[in-house]
Amino acid sequence: MEGCNMQYIFTGSYTDPDGKDGVRCFAASPDGKLTQLCTADAYSPTYVLYHNGLLYTSGRAETGCCVRTFAFDGHSLTPLHRIDSPGGSTCHVSVVGRTLYACNYFAGELLRCPLHADGIPTGEVERILYTGGGPHPRQDRPHIHSAFPSPDNRFLLVCDLGSDRIYSYCIENDGKLLPNPAQTELIAPAGSGPRHLTYNKAGTRVYVITELSAQILVYARDPETGVLTELQITDCVPAVRPDDTLSADIHLSADEHYLYASSRGIDYMALYHVRDDGLLSEPFYLPVFTSGPRHFSFQPGGTHIVITGQYTNTIAVCPVDRRSGLYVAPVCEVTVPQATCAQWVEV
Repeated sequence: MEGCNMQYIFTGSYTDPDGKDGVRCFAASPDGKLTQLCTADAYSPTYVLYHNGLLYTSGRAETGCCVRTFAFDGHSLTPLHRIDSPGGSTCHVSVVGRTLYACNYFAGELLRCPLHADGIPTGEVERILYTGGGPHPRQDRPHIHSAFPSPDNRFLLVCDLGSDRIYSYCIENDGKLLPNPAQTELIAPAGSGPRHLTYNKAGTRVYVITELSAQILVYARDPETGVLTELQITDCVPAVRPDDTLSADIHLSADEHYLYASSRGIDYMALYHVRDDGLLSEPFYLPVFTSGPRHFSFQPGGTHIVITGQYTNTIAVCPVDRRSGLYVAPVCEVTVPQATCAQWVEV
């Protein structure tokens, strides 16, 4: 497959315990049209990650949480391995070198899983436990929602929605995590619920989306020490919003001129112009052409965006004007029941 420049979209879905067709793979054409190639069974995979020929999924197991590994040959997905851990559901995975990190939302823990040279987990699991809570009714305990490595893979930032904390780690050569001695944690506004984040390519800015307060937190970042300094807090939904508004996902455009942030309930995409100093303009609100935009991603060239519709049981592919950052009505909509994630990749 190497050098073929084929593009695919991998999706996850909430499922019954049998996990029927929890993962789907679509071939994506240059004009954004999708053709379903295959499915694989997985119990409620809420996040999928393609890395070096393998697809990793977070989700549930019959008696706890699970991280599954599939091989992908361009036509089919073959299950290779699964890691089961007690409690709740994993909701995010990331890979650095020969280590996989998985976030267990309900158990409030981060799992560190060493990988063999071929990328398959060894079966060993280190569980990093957290404590704390917050003022919001959903902050009864820690809820680890995501773990994102820095662009140089030297640091890991972990978002705890339950305690309004962003934890910072140094990644050692063997993948083990050392609390960053320069800044072990950052305290977000009370009741905000940090969910996901993204870095700029230089690693000098970090943008965090908060699920509960529906805001973007902008931080300056020292690439050498990993230290974050708050620069800006801005809303990602209008002041008048439905009570069930929950912000979800955040990404920069490929040229880093625009930042996008999705919110459920209100079903908006906030579009910001990123200024030269990394601060954000006032948002412009775009429709998402679905309901429940839990996740979105861009075509690797930036010409299209795919947006999940958890409540419409669809994903929508929309053309993007890279000069203005605006996207228009979908050129393709396909059925994905209770869609949780859609990762657009090039292989």
